[in-house]
Amino acid sequence: MSVTKNMKHLALIIFIFSALWIVYVYVLYPLFLIIMGNLIRRPNPEPLSDEELPTVSILIPAYNEEKVIARKIESTLALDYPKDKLMVTVVSDRSTDGTDRIVQAYRDEKIRFIRNETQKGKIATLSQLGSKEKTDVILITDANAIFEPHSLRRLVTHFRDPKVGIVNGNKILKRTPTMVGTGEWVYWIYETLLKRTESDVFSNAFITGAMTAILRKVFIQVPSYLEFDHILPLHAVNQGYRVIFEKEACFYEETAPSAKAEYKVRVRNAVRGFTMVLMMRQYINALSHPWFVLHVFSRKVMRWLIGVPTIGLLVATVGLLHLPLFQFIFAFQIVFYAAALSGYLLDRHGISQGLLSLPFYFCLINCASVVGFWGALRGQRMAVWSTGR
Repeated sequence: MSVTKNMKHLALIIFIFSALWIVYVYVLYPLFLIIMGNLIRRPNPEPLSDEELPTVSILIPAYNEEKVIARKIESTLALDYPKDKLMVTVVSDRSTDGTDRIVQAYRDEKIRFIRNETQKGKIATLSQLGSKEKTDVILITDANAIFEPHSLRRLVTHFRDPKVGIVNGNKILKRTPTMVGTGEWVYWIYETLLKRTESDVFSNAFITGAMTAILRKVFIQVPSYLEFDHILPLHAVNQGYRVIFEKEACFYEETAPSAKAEYKVRVRNAVRGFTMVLMMRQYINALSHPWFVLHVFSRKVMRWLIGVPTIGLLVATVGLLHLPLFQFIFAFQIVFYAAALSGYLLDRHGISQGLLSLPFYFCLINCASVVGFWGALRGQRMAVWSTGR
């Protein structure tokens, strides 16, 4: 009898712990950021004149990007920025499609083409290039990120403030007519809101590497199995700089073309993200920056691990089914996961159903995070990439 009673007490403790974790990650901490973001209004900097604008190197790594590379180059050349202050480098990471031919067809003197004869991966490629650049600012970007003409000016204007070391742009997702496309689109609206508020309150915990401007003196080489998105903010804050978000510096990407492609990207990001956590002390002094480290864990790491409390919540609820309230909570969870499974089955047959996309996407990305977490613990490293487009 006492054993059964103790098990019920344990189930209740696990339930409360799991519920608090989930509510903190998805409700309380975001609400804190939103409230503080509305209280702390940082003024927009005055635009820079052409003479004041810094020199910029735009680095575009590409692997088998023949479908998008021409649009990328055209949007880059169309940037409203003095041509004598801009240099564009496209690096083909041993592409096997028509990427090289398309890039080489451009005769603009501002475009430099490099081909890696050995595939190095995005991070190693950017690290090697960025460390050699002599411009004031380095802009790292992806081949599928299509710029608005004014976006670069809006980014670099923030460097008028000597405390700003990194500025990341505003990704606008074009929704693909798939289940995962709808889920990712809704998720990114939520994510963008948090990026805007955390930029005012602290610094961005992570950046959007598809369009990020970095002061050359802040740029560092990053191991190929980590992400600039994770490491550069830690390094910048540790050096006394802020990492901010510019909502008017817009660029466009499409949502993931399939659940398989999104899952693959999420696993890779999770492996690299949790590896970053294991190596965090190499890039930031937690004693000197305790609030920012807490922010990183609250904003991202605890969310990456949300699979732990969701499983804990389900298991604990089973142990509390003798109480009517927990019967209702258990039924809700079963309906939620049944909706996710239905979404998965419909998606496999090419059928999109909007209401099922959110539970499906939630389970997809969190399953990927659990797999990535386990991979990081086992020492898995992911250096090279392949496009899902």
